[in-house]
Amino acid sequence: MMKKTMVTGFMVAAWVFCSTAGANACHPWFNVNNYFTEPSSPIRFHIAYGHNYPLGHSFFDNGRIEKMYIVNQKGNEEKVGPRVVGKGMDSQTQFESKQDLAEGTYLVVMEGKGDYGAFTGKGYQRKTKKELKGEKIKGDVIYSRSYAKAVVNVGGKSGGEGYSKVLGHGLEIVPLKDPGALRTNDTLTLKVLHNGKPLDESVMVYATYMGFSNKTDVFAYTAWASSYTKGVAEIRLLQPGAWMIFVHHKLPHPNPELADKYSYQATLTLEVKP
Repeated sequence: MMKKTMVTGFMVAAWVFCSTAGANACHPWFNVNNYFTEPSSPIRFHIAYGHNYPLGHSFFDNGRIEKMYIVNQKGNEEKVGPRVVGKGMDSQTQFESKQDLAEGTYLVVMEGKGDYGAFTGKGYQRKTKKELKGEKIKGDVIYSRSYAKAVVNVGGKSGGEGYSKVLGHGLEIVPLKDPGALRTNDTLTLKVLHNGKPLDESVMVYATYMGFSNKTDVFAYTAWASSYTKGVAEIRLLQPGAWMIFVHHKLPHPNPELADKYSYQATLTLEVKP
């Protein structure tokens, strides 16, 4: 009982921290067992959550996943499913591809469920502005939604265009070059999109790599996805190893009776070869 209480307490504390810390909201990202794998091996991965790449503060809650799938070289969706579920700990799940893999570049995708939330005199409540009517609200009521992608190469050969397929997410990072074909000190060109189209304003793109820092919200590289270039940004891949690219953006909520702001988080993880 004590162990369960301690785990629950940690998860609640981590969630509150994510709700309050830093200019950037907590965000999920994929950690892949092997970004360069063989056709005989499935793509295996889990979703971390927090601010400090690669470990995060916790696992991403599976109940907050709206949809998860793989986009193959032809741009078609393939299934993924759970591999290991800890007893009584549904959020500690590793996932894997469920279909045979041909050589080429794949995109692992997670679309999170959105939720409303605000700080009130009674603490943080996951409710709409309408539901909170009459209560003292501190700051904005925000509707938040997260998206994550990972680029995985199968068989050591780049191939196909699935990695650059536009999926129409609320906030989306789209590689314009195949990351599997890039090497250290190459430049990754990408585009940041909102519902499949460039934003009307420029957005800051953050990037870091495994081992750069353990501290929260510390990034190795920043770049602008400029509205003048229709959301295109360039990241110089300074070091070999696993990288995470992150974008966070807020927009006015389309229905002011429900929320003040719409907050989007998007991540892209990949591995850079020497």
